[in-house]
Amino acid sequence: MFYTSFTQIVPKSLRAFLRDRDTAFQKLIISYENLKLEHENLKLFYQKFESENQYLSSEKKVENIPDIMNKKALEYDLEKGRIVIESILSSSKEELKNREFLLEKIKDYGCPYQGWSLYSPYQQYVNASDYGSIQIPTELVDFLIYCIHKKPLSFLEIGVMYGGFSALCCAVLSKFNNNFKYTCVDIEDNFRDWEYFSSILPLEKAIPATSADFIGSEFDVVYIDADHSYHGMKRDFLNVGRYGKVCAFHDINAAEYDHLDGGTRRCWNELKLSYCQSASILEISHIAEEWMGIGIIDFNK
Repeated sequence: MFYTSFTQIVPKSLRAFLRDRDTAFQKLIISYENLKLEHENLKLFYQKFESENQYLSSEKKVENIPDIMNKKALEYDLEKGRIVIESILSSSKEELKNREFLLEKIKDYGCPYQGWSLYSPYQQYVNASDYGSIQIPTELVDFLIYCIHKKPLSFLEIGVMYGGFSALCCAVLSKFNNNFKYTCVDIEDNFRDWEYFSSILPLEKAIPATSADFIGSEFDVVYIDADHSYHGMKRDFLNVGRYGKVCAFHDINAAEYDHLDGGTRRCWNELKLSYCQSASILEISHIAEEWMGIGIIDFNK
């Protein structure tokens, strides 16, 4: 009775619409269930694929071309680095005091490939891999010559990264003091070819560590190149830099760190103004743009 009454009251067009809607809704539910099933099947397939491939040796895994190129280049540059360091150790003191000679050694050793546009004047120094000394070559040679004249007994580098700068600097300065010791500080151990370089150079590793682990310690030279925020650089200086005979800072012109509470530029500008009356201040900067640069505070101790 109800159905008869309903069909009499509801127009035929509306009944057809309701019937089509119910049919479409049922089809939608079926499609959703099929999608869920496909998703579960794909998930099972992926899990099976991962399980079967996790035991493949690294040699069988496919490497992309850039990774293969960098691996080969790194092997070459590390071997080249050994040769250059050995040649420095066999050089005379007079040769190493010569700026042109020492700069040639820096070129042979190389700077890491980074693709930085501001490195364009120094393309002949750039390695094919990311190994080398992350410095402006001419700034580095002038810093080394400055240190040579000081004949330091001890050197503390805060922030060594891959150790490219460390090995080169240690090799040069060890020629001028038989009891020279170079201490490397970093929060992570990424020092490349450590076993070899530490076997022929007076290198000491304090990794993982920070400048706070050496707070109040005295060194002939302290080189700060770690946390490039204003507070990070300032703390490194307050912990150990101010107790050295010479404290040097890398990236004193590096505008790219200004967002870190003023970064290295703010810290350096404050420190040089604070100590210019009681210490000698030297800035080594060979790039017109605001980039890199080495700042030196010589406490004349």
